[in-house]
Amino acid sequence: MNKNSLISALIALAVVLPADSYAKGRIRSSHSHGSSESHSSHATESHASESGSGFVRSAVARSNRSDGNSSSDGASASPGTPLTAEEDANLRRIRQEKEAARAKRDAEALAARKLQQAADEEKRRELAEQAAIARAEEQKRKDAAAVAKNRELALLERQQRQAAWEARCQIKAVMSDEEIATCKEVWTTPAR
Repeated sequence: MNKNSLISALIALAVVLPADSYAKGRIRSSHSHGSSESHSSHATESHASESGSGFVRSAVARSNRSDGNSSSDGASASPGTPLTAEEDANLRRIRQEKEAARAKRDAEALAARKLQQAADEEKRRELAEQAAIARAEEQKRKDAAAVAKNRELALLERQQRQAAWEARCQIKAVMSDEEIATCKEVWTTPAR
């Protein structure tokens, strides 16, 4: 029986038992008076209080049955009676089984949490590796683009130098020895 149902059953008994004993005391006193009128009213009160007490008893019995905490011979122990050694041992065994089940459940939850954390850590590590690979590939692309751009710039610069070098030689119908020497130099040697 869980604590809440036990507490509610004890409170109900504490409220009903004094009223029940009071009603029984009034019945006895009415029998001693011998009045038929008072006897019928007290009998009605007694019946009402007994039915209320029966309601509480049946609620406690149902609570015991629903919790599954009845003793081994099938009879439920009432809250006021002391437990026998066998019932006490059974209750201890049940508590230990519940604690063992709770410990097992907690251990399984802890193991599942650790597995989840390991899986999450592995996932983070894989994502970090993928990000590092992506950064390295992006850097390679940038480097390759920079190398290609530098080659194009170097080729363009060389072509411009060559054009400026070749522009030194202008062929005319009449050329001086110096102009002829410059043209020979331009055609035989690369641009400087």
